[in-house]
Amino acid sequence: MKSLRWLSLLTLLAPLASMGADSAYRTQPEARALWVTRFDYDSEAKITRIMDVAARAHFNIIYFQARAAGDAYYRSKMEPCAALLCGKIGGTPTYDPLEVAVREGHLRGLQVHAYLNALTARAAGIEGQCRAIPEPDLGNPRHVLLDHPEWVMRDRTGKFLPCPNSEEYVWLSPAFPEVRHRLAAVAADVARRYDVDGIHLDRIRFPGEDWSYDPAAKAEFELNPDTHPSEWKAYRTGLVSRMVRETYDSIQLVKPRLVLSAAVWGVYNDKWAWHTLAGATNLMQDSRGWARGGYMDVLVPMTYYRIGPAYCSRIDWRCTLDEQMQGARSKGVTGIAVFSFKDADEAEIWGPLAQDLFAERAAVPDMPWKQSGTH
Repeated sequence: MKSLRWLSLLTLLAPLASMGADSAYRTQPEARALWVTRFDYDSEAKITRIMDVAARAHFNIIYFQARAAGDAYYRSKMEPCAALLCGKIGGTPTYDPLEVAVREGHLRGLQVHAYLNALTARAAGIEGQCRAIPEPDLGNPRHVLLDHPEWVMRDRTGKFLPCPNSEEYVWLSPAFPEVRHRLAAVAADVARRYDVDGIHLDRIRFPGEDWSYDPAAKAEFELNPDTHPSEWKAYRTGLVSRMVRETYDSIQLVKPRLVLSAAVWGVYNDKWAWHTLAGATNLMQDSRGWARGGYMDVLVPMTYYRIGPAYCSRIDWRCTLDEQMQGARSKGVTGIAVFSFKDADEAEIWGPLAQDLFAERAAVPDMPWKQSGTH
């Protein structure tokens, strides 16, 4: 299978004011994706503005966050309404953000992909996010941690990943089949009930090598993780890959042409000795394996790194955003993704993009295997 790879950029790496009017434009199809997180909108009017601004800047794909931590930013019968949408976890929504996003995006010629956090069960970066999860409003689904706290990842001693913690979230272990099935079911439900163009996965990995030494994982693994470390890492990597495969299969049964994409760690393995975290090495995220296996359509590496001026001069880049985009094009990537709407809006990049690098509209690259139904 030929999985596409797009470059993702952090909008605030550099200003766009220096962009020249004579920049070359790549005329072939090019994905121009924009992440819209749950923090970027709080009303129908703001969602409409987001779609309008993105379309006028000649983006063509929106990754619209619809799931963050076992919750829903849409009307769901499977997971509780998110606190940012309903005032509390399990409240009752007054509108459906995903429905609005799909409607307004399609009116403006944008693809809209539902962006789902895969393994995160609750935000855990600050103490205030770790209060007791309430019972939901009557008729609304309960949060996963109310029913299954045992699904949380554990360390070598068997201690649950606490809240708060330094891993940003409380993470669920993909060793539990129900955890994997839950993501697949949520993705299929969204695909069935909304006219989305794709499902976009984030947090589809382990938070680190120290997790998850839970009973389900150790029982299936059977060996001693301490005496078989390489096999243990391969086993946990396989769990994440199983989860991706199950999600892909579930949405294909609903809509065979629906695109599955994922935001993946920017460094796959640290072959440059940067001494940084790597997806395949440290986070059990074998994104290239997903593409080779035929169950991932688009990989979007999260290349949010600042590029130092000395290094830029050696490769003849000026480190401005436009230079990074041009550099990506020169390397043959099939698209560019920008994180996130709020950051881009504050940096006021829309006008300069529409006048220069995105001066002409571009079609989203074809995926022949989606049209044919084969890989």
